[in-house]
Amino acid sequence: MTPTDAIARARTRTRPLAPLAALAIAFGAAWGCGGSGDGFAHFPVRGTVQLDGRPLKAGTITFTPEGPGASGSAPVADGAFALEGADGLSPGAYRVEVYSVQPTGRKVANPDDPEVQVDETRNLVDRRYNVDSTLKAEIPAGGPGSPLSFEVASPGPGSSKKRR
Repeated sequence: MTPTDAIARARTRTRPLAPLAALAIAFGAAWGCGGSGDGFAHFPVRGTVQLDGRPLKAGTITFTPEGPGASGSAPVADGAFALEGADGLSPGAYRVEVYSVQPTGRKVANPDDPEVQVDETRNLVDRRYNVDSTLKAEIPAGGPGSPLSFEVASPGPGSSKKRR
């Protein structure tokens, strides 16, 4: 068998698989883009988070539905966040939490094993906007028409600032 015959024979063997491979790729793409499979409509949500009047450098924003609906969470970077595609939110009322847990640069004893030192962290956002959140959002049918905006504050005197 010549090299040309071998190549022709290899092409003949792979041709029947090409349509199946294309079909598998198309099916996989449609399956991944078709929604989250949770039965809720998902709309893109974008917005901003200000900490003490300035864009929150780094953190997380979480949306928890107050009734039936899709929950969502997104990183906040330089004051902006976005939930897209299947990560988007469904229409309804949401409780919103904002966190920005950052290292303080100190080491402290691990509460589970006092002989081990761990990085001390601190949440830069007051509990009123996360653990005890009073923030709310309403996503209308058809999705929000404009970006959402949230104002949060640093912990005040007497609040629990440190977290390990």
